[in-house]
Amino acid sequence: MITVYLDNNIVSAISRRDLPETELHAIDQLLDMKRSGTLVLISSRQSFREMERAPSKYQADLKEGFSDLIVTEDDHRVLGFHTQIDPFGGCISNPLVADIVDEVLYLDLRTLGLDEDDAKHLMYAVHNGYQQFLTCDNGILRRRTELEKLCGSIHIQKPSELVAALSDKTSG
Repeated sequence: MITVYLDNNIVSAISRRDLPETELHAIDQLLDMKRSGTLVLISSRQSFREMERAPSKYQADLKEGFSDLIVTEDDHRVLGFHTQIDPFGGCISNPLVADIVDEVLYLDLRTLGLDEDDAKHLMYAVHNGYQQFLTCDNGILRRRTELEKLCGSIHIQKPSELVAALSDKTSG
């Protein structure tokens, strides 16, 4: 089964329908494949963090795209805990959490020119061993050759490119 990581612009387009028609049609086909068990669609909490920055009146619509997706579990690291004990026996313990799961890869992605959000999305996809990374972000797509060399076996594509590749495999 193919596991596909969706960048935030794909996740939000599921509900907002704000990409070119070719890509929206491909996204719909991928959702159908997901429902039939042909592939798994995943994103991360990074998409939630990005959506939280939108004005509150848009957040519910943006997050609606997550209803058909799995949220990857391995998109943070627990570094330890900070504990405070008061003189009366009370105790508060807070986890110290980092959202950078692979510092070397993250820094390499930033060095190649990706912004913080894009570098995190791609880092999560690579770290979790997903085969496909779908985006319509030109900042990522124009660097895909360099990024794929850096990231190993992951393929960076538009939704329409993945659908075409899957169609070629089933018809050939």
